[in-house]
Amino acid sequence: MHQVIQLIYIVAIMMGVIPFAMQSMISTKNLGTDNRIAKSKNTSMFLALIVAFNVCDFLIIFLQDEIGEGSIAWIYIIENVLEVALAYALIAMEGEYVDAPMKKWFPVFFAVMATVILWSDTLYTTGILLMPEQVYMALMIFLNLLPVAVTSYFCIGYMRKGLVMTRSKVAYVYLVIYNLAFLFLCIMVTISIIDSRTSWDYFKNDKELCVIFWLIFNVLNAGFIMHSCQLVDMESETAEESIDEKIEKISLEYGLSGREKEIALLLYKGRNNSEIAEQLFLSTNTIKVHASNLYRKLGVSNRVQAVKVIRGENIDE
Repeated sequence: MHQVIQLIYIVAIMMGVIPFAMQSMISTKNLGTDNRIAKSKNTSMFLALIVAFNVCDFLIIFLQDEIGEGSIAWIYIIENVLEVALAYALIAMEGEYVDAPMKKWFPVFFAVMATVILWSDTLYTTGILLMPEQVYMALMIFLNLLPVAVTSYFCIGYMRKGLVMTRSKVAYVYLVIYNLAFLFLCIMVTISIIDSRTSWDYFKNDKELCVIFWLIFNVLNAGFIMHSCQLVDMESETAEESIDEKIEKISLEYGLSGREKEIALLLYKGRNNSEIAEQLFLSTNTIKVHASNLYRKLGVSNRVQAVKVIRGENIDE
């Protein structure tokens, strides 16, 4: 029975590598898909972390005797840090889906959390930091819960915004699945780490649970990427390309600078000055200056007229 479970888990890992390889090729070669998630670099990072989780779980579950308890302890620490990285990848992927600008403090926050978790877990594992089991359990729950709480807060907002947007319904459904899978994975990792460091044993059938979870999740990932490649919505893809073409045409016709082209595109997408400033890492006053120059070159007086010019519409209508 053990060998059967091990074989199934190897199949699950292979199923996890397939969508990562396909999605990386789509992103690198800019192939056509029916949604932007399938070609996003943030999705590549997310799927790569999933594969890393698969490998770590395989080592912990099936090769524990071969590689020793000391090595297993370090793999648990790696998984703890991977959990934070996965949270960052998820929030970046979903933010990109709804065109939400990345918060400047996101990278710093998740990097700090990963560092704190790494050091605290390492110090406890090596015996430098001595504390009762109950205190260690509470510390791990808190440290793992914090990035999960931040990610959940923003992702719920992104999902609400995505619900009213005319985007791929399949991509939206998969993002919801990713949120649920991420939450389950965080719970599973936290409990597994507590089990390994304390006398508690919450997971009685951890082998079977991991195999079932990863097999289902990786099959869904493969299905999503394959579906995205097979059913390309040519109309939406052409429309997305025509926006860039329109901006380029307007730039050549009116002599826009590189920064003014970026602002024109973001105005077209409905961003306000604060959102544009945050996305371009500039001050709001600087954006106002560039926007004013853009309006002057286009011969308009406000953003509504500017968008009409970009669309090729009559500003007097």
